[in-house]
Amino acid sequence: ICDQAGECVLQEHYATYSLQPSRLAHRKVAKNKALPLGPRVLLDAERCILCTRCVRFCEEIPKTPELIVEDRNNNAEIATFPGRQLENPYSLNVVDICPVGALTDRRFRFQKRVWFLDKRDSVCTGCARGCALRVDSAQGKLERVVPRYNPAVNSYWLCDDGRDWMHERSRLAAAVGRVGAAEGADLADQVARIANWWADDEGEEAETPAIALSASLANEDIYAWAALASAAGSAVYLLDRAPQAEDELLKTADRDCNRAGAAAILRAVVGEFGDAAAFEAAAESLDALLLVDADAHLGELGMIAVAELEAVAVLTDVASAASEAAELVVPVAGFYRREGTVVNSQGYVQRIGKPLSAWRDRPSAAAVAAAVAKALDLDLGLDQPDAAGLFAAIAAAVPEFAGLKLADVGALGAGFGAEGARPALPEVAEGTAGWEPDTVHPTHERPFAIHRGCS
Repeated sequence: ICDQAGECVLQEHYATYSLQPSRLAHRKVAKNKALPLGPRVLLDAERCILCTRCVRFCEEIPKTPELIVEDRNNNAEIATFPGRQLENPYSLNVVDICPVGALTDRRFRFQKRVWFLDKRDSVCTGCARGCALRVDSAQGKLERVVPRYNPAVNSYWLCDDGRDWMHERSRLAAAVGRVGAAEGADLADQVARIANWWADDEGEEAETPAIALSASLANEDIYAWAALASAAGSAVYLLDRAPQAEDELLKTADRDCNRAGAAAILRAVVGEFGDAAAFEAAAESLDALLLVDADAHLGELGMIAVAELEAVAVLTDVASAASEAAELVVPVAGFYRREGTVVNSQGYVQRIGKPLSAWRDRPSAAAVAAAVAKALDLDLGLDQPDAAGLFAAIAAAVPEFAGLKLADVGALGAGFGAEGARPALPEVAEGTAGWEPDTVHPTHERPFAIHRGCS
């Protein structure tokens, strides 16, 4: 009856060291099953071995001691403190550290057996922290997200909002993909329409479209569009997402996962670029606009400009108010369906790793930039805009990336910044973090908190 089959440490020990029938002659004590501890976590008390990892976690990590051990002897159970629920912002970590599957995630409970899951490493793009995580999927659909050990960034933990962000992003991206397929959108036609904005019907120079880039785009996307803007003479703006409430553990107020990387690339490739305030100030005077990533916060004046402009193209993997008002929407591959890198707030270059299978009709934003450059007869060296080639171009052009190769960006990331000022990676035991983006992890692998966290 254990839905942790394939991941239960207690089962593994029994299979390894015993495999004997139970010697218990007494009637077993029946305890509660599927008991809600909070909005996200259910308890099957019959499975619980009272290790108290979950109790210690709430006391020591988020410092919200909602859980207690109630009663004594064979009647003892994990419970919530009277009048409280398990609803701290890191509550799902107790599921990750439970060694026997007594605590289960309501969303994932009984959805898939673990041996059917494709398990791949990635990082969270929900805020500037860039927590290390593992994405578990089945047939290209995201099933669950669990933390991955990175001592310098997120230790063993992951906030609940980060997991929700991943699930919501995956759901919205799938919906945008279905809309694009239903409308019969053709990428070549879309690219041709965008390229025509740089020249009128007689081939003469026309008003140059402005390019607005999200600070949450991958480095490779930022570089491709920055190179296009530099060659075509377009003004560039770096936009951000609306901020969020931060906490003392992991969450940052800055919701952009690549602000440092995007700014460094734009400084090196474009030179001068505007921020969100500059974009709002210039919005009414724009003749055409390319908005890459509709998540960016445009502000009131920016949204008015998008609604009134006739020549607006939005490249995005999720629908938004901007994409609904735009003349042209180009569905592109989301973060987790393409390879790429981002730079977190602590100065580590990290790989996204393409944990979900790619959609054939959804190119990366960098590939669209390369196609537009080709249509304009601009030689940007982007004939094959794959992640390794683009990262090599970034390393050659941007001082902060100098000397780095995509293959060198391992499980814990790589230092970012000027030579001699890059943050050093922490020392970890061999095999602890692991990075094999093109292979499937063993199905019995558990989050590292099981082996090295609370015990």
